[in-house]
Amino acid sequence: MTDEVGKYLSITALMTAGALGAWTAWGCHRARKRGLPGSDAVIWAALALMYFLLAQTKLARVLGWLKGLGVWLRLMARQQHLYENRRPLQVVATVAVAVVVAILLVIGIATMWDYLKRYRLAIGFTGLAVGLAMIRFISLHEVDAWNEAMPWLRVVVDVTAAAGASTVAIFRLRQLRRTAAGLSFPDPVA
Repeated sequence: MTDEVGKYLSITALMTAGALGAWTAWGCHRARKRGLPGSDAVIWAALALMYFLLAQTKLARVLGWLKGLGVWLRLMARQQHLYENRRPLQVVATVAVAVVVAILLVIGIATMWDYLKRYRLAIGFTGLAVGLAMIRFISLHEVDAWNEAMPWLRVVVDVTAAAGASTVAIFRLRQLRRTAAGLSFPDPVA
């Protein structure tokens, strides 16, 4: 797979996850209006927005619209005298982001059998994509070298995160449909 194909695959996967998240948010909103359980509409809407923003950021990077942003941010950091002592902050921030992502994913996996709180698993998957983007933004030299050595890993993480969140959204939509039809509340397939 070429680098360009991988970038467009990531963008497509993230947009698909965003669309499914938006559809799930709308389904939850409609269910709540009917008096059925659907209070997680805001969470699904936020997840959809996050995926759309990630996809748009990646698209802007592919199209070259973010070329001068890194230079501008470095100049601002140098003017504020933040650039000289950045290494300890980069290490701490990178480790903190990795720990938060791991915690979100563990909480999501631990609660995935709770049919009302499946969005926690979707949040965990979203944390993978957002966490990797944040770590890349932090730009620790070791992580930058790792990214250059394995550029396909970004695509794998994005597609995995989008596929996981999309799967959870599909299960939630099935549950909403079963609930609206008056069938048993828990989804027996899950």
